[in-house]
Formats: sequence, C-alpha cells, structure tokens
Amino acid sequence: MFVAALLLLSCPAQYALGNSTEPIASEPSAATLPDSPGAVASSSRVDLTSADINSPAVDGQAVASAAPGLKPAGRYTKLIAPGQAAPPQTAGDKFILGVREAFSPFSMVAWVSSAGWSQLIDSAPHYGTNGEAFAQRLGAAAANGVSKEIFSDSIFAPVFHQDPRYYKLGKGHKFINRAIYAGTRPIIGRTDSGKDIPNYAMILGSGAAAGIAQTYYPERDRNVTTVMTSWATNIGGSSLGYLFSEFGGEIIQMLKLSKPQK
Repeated sequence: MFVAALLLLSCPAQYALGNSTEPIASEPSAATLPDSPGAVASSSRVDLTSADINSPAVDGQAVASAAPGLKPAGRYTKLIAPGQAAPPQTAGDKFILGVREAFSPFSMVAWVSSAGWSQLIDSAPHYGTNGEAFAQRLGAAAANGVSKEIFSDSIFAPVFHQDPRYYKLGKGHKFINRAIYAGTRPIIGRTDSGKDIPNYAMILGSGAAAGIAQTYYPERDRNVTTVMTSWATNIGGSSLGYLFSEFGGEIIQMLKLSKPQK
C-alpha cells in the first residue's frame, strides 16, 4: 500500500492545492479553527479565547477572514487552503463529499497503485499473478476505497458531527510540524465546531471497509489477521494521502510539472 506514494506524480496540481471555483450562497462571519490556520465560515458566533489565539497551528494569530484574493471553498471541497474560508457543512453536504471523493481521479490512481503493489509482491488478496488476478485485485481495491470514503465521510462524519475536510497548514509552518500534522489526521479529527477529537469517522470507516472486504476476498484471506492488516493499511493510506495534500503542490512545482501560483 505504501506504493500509494506514486500519487505524488499522478495527482493534478489543482487537487493538491485545494483550489475550488464553486461559489457559496453567502459569506457568514468566520472564526479560526483551533487546529488549523484556515478560517471556517460559521453559522453561529464563535468567541475566540486566548487559547484559540495562541494556538500553535495559527502561529499566535487568529484568522478572522479569508485571505485576500482567495476564493471561499465550495461546500464539497475536501482540501482547504491556508486562509481559505470554508462554509459549514450539512449532513447532506458530507454525504455528497464522500461520494465525490470515492470516485475522484486521485482515488482511482490509488486503486491502481494498491492493486499493482499487491500484484507485484503477491500479497492479500491472493488472486494469483496473471492478468485476471490483477483485474480482480483492481476491483477489490476499488471496492475497498469506495466503501472507506463513503463510510468515513458520508456516514460516520455526520453521525459524529465531524468535519471531514483537510485544512492545509502551508509554507508558513515548519516542515516537521506539517508532516506530523498531516500524518496524524486519520486518527486526530475535529468536530464541526473545530474541537479536536479522535477521528472516529476515519477510524471506523476504515475498519468497516476492511470488514466488508471479507465478503469478496478469496477464502484464504477471510480471517481476523487480514481484517486488521487491511484496517491498518487503510489508515496508513489515508496518512499518505494527507501528506500529499499538504506537500503535493510544492513537489509538483519543484518537478516543474505545474506553474507556480501567482
């Protein structure tokens, strides 16, 4: 699954940078999320306490509005850029976001990478090593990826009132801080109001996808060990995805695969 790092060379720069052209109906007042440098539009007033203002995630500065010249994120945007205003999400918005993410080009590249790596080392699911086996592995990877996104973002995020979006830290923060932040997002989530909580949606969604895989995996892979391994791999893959979301745009620019933003 760690071959998913190939995504660094495959994902469009626009996805990595979190740009969106979707308009929102209005621009309510914005308040800083405790664990993010970005601003999130709030449907109700949120008081900024000294703890909020001194949060290390915002380098001691509260962000009260969107960055100048940066369009607000759309309701179904997964990646929020630093300083970008993000509208509140309803349960319906989260459901649509999960479905869109499940079938995004980024996800499809992950399916191919996962199936290819499994084929290369002949790991679970053990379908064999011929062309037919690769097709079966690709189907299994797609089923696992789709179910993980839908369970996590479309179902469990509304149930636990979690914000399923990723708020990018950006270049204003140290590399190590950004790496730790991105890599831990699958296990550290936030509520709709911005409070840190265990990422129940991602953890349970990844586990549910691993459990459902038992219905289409070969007989030899239908066991507890495979479920736990798949569960851990799903979470690890999400960490790689968030690391790409955090650094991907810069890496693509360094490789001269995209033009720098003005």
